[in-house]
Amino acid sequence: MRNLFDQYNQPENKLTHSLVSCLYEDNQLLNSFLKSFCTNFFNQTSKLSIEQQTVPGEFHSTDDENERKGLPDAVIYAEEQCLIIESKVSSTLTKDQLMRHEKTVRRRGFNSIRGIGIVVDLLPNVRLDNWKQITWNQVYSWAYKQTKKSEWARKLIDYFNVLENNMVENEYLREGSITEFTGIHFDNENPYSYREGKRQLKLLINKVKKNRTLDTDLNADLNSKGRGGIKKGNVWDFITFKSNSKTHSFTGAPHLTLGISPKYVGCDLTIPYKVQGIAKKNFYSLSWEKFKSIFYEIGCNYKENFGNSAGFKPRIVLAQRRYPSQSSPAIHDALLEFDIRTAFKDLCSGLKPTQKYQQEWLRLVFDINNNKKSNIQFQIGAAFNYDQKHTLINNKDADQIMVKSYLSCKPLIKELFK
Repeated sequence: MRNLFDQYNQPENKLTHSLVSCLYEDNQLLNSFLKSFCTNFFNQTSKLSIEQQTVPGEFHSTDDENERKGLPDAVIYAEEQCLIIESKVSSTLTKDQLMRHEKTVRRRGFNSIRGIGIVVDLLPNVRLDNWKQITWNQVYSWAYKQTKKSEWARKLIDYFNVLENNMVENEYLREGSITEFTGIHFDNENPYSYREGKRQLKLLINKVKKNRTLDTDLNADLNSKGRGGIKKGNVWDFITFKSNSKTHSFTGAPHLTLGISPKYVGCDLTIPYKVQGIAKKNFYSLSWEKFKSIFYEIGCNYKENFGNSAGFKPRIVLAQRRYPSQSSPAIHDALLEFDIRTAFKDLCSGLKPTQKYQQEWLRLVFDINNNKKSNIQFQIGAAFNYDQKHTLINNKDADQIMVKSYLSCKPLIKELFK
């Protein structure tokens, strides 16, 4: 079914139309928008007019977007005051265009004029005295805060989410975003989907990369490119380490992995089966006692960071996989996953119901690592589930949870690159 906001072909026109329509329908939302982005301008807001793809008081009957080029995307006006809104996504905001819009509006008798340019990324070189730039992220963040009070704000947020998925899929939006990370909200009423998972992953990993602690404490390369393309199925991306040799791809060196699946978010340190160099030597030369002490320290770190919360599980995963083609989902020939806490009495005894102490699983991993003959990948980290009662990741600070998970694995990262 066609969305009520899909009245135009160009995505930036769709965005503007959705925003202006919601402001038109909800006067309280309009007042909030003006208070947030255009303060102390209108003398009163009770009798404002809102129009799009036109100038104040001039009706354009055509639906042809080409014929409407050169017109402001939207105007909000009273008798003597006019606010011009110009929006951009893939194209660039220019001074000339803004000045033309202002002159056009001034010729219609408005002497008090302000303008707002809505863009993906702020343009420092485009500055005019009575114009300000804001980002679509800021608009999304503002609208998200209004969702508890406004049905139209909820509709706007839902539409932004869907439209961003479409723009990324169609490569209309290649850099940046129009939405903002607000947490992972998958549950029974809002089940996981590939497209929404992909959108959430992009927002989440970009926010994680802004945390300099991963650089200072783990020597992570926060400028690393990650995956070039994310195919259907479970979605995941990675962050490399500065310690990695430039001759090694991410498949030949340890890396931090972030994945979103139908049941949980996986946040792990991955050691691929093709690992090379000093990391390979250090990992596979560990004695049993050293191996055990490292993972005990990791388990303690997770307990210190997250306690015994039911919203996560610290885990080790061993996997042997193959792929029918480069873009196909993996076929698992073998998969071993277990809770790290099973290996240590003081960590498993505090869980409710009490977890069975079973050090054999950790010993099995140690033995497999030391004797493996095939393409077995190793991961240590945590799975953070979507359970509404216990989830740790359904809010805008979920990136901090991911960072703490990575930091919990510091004892092994330190050992790999020593």
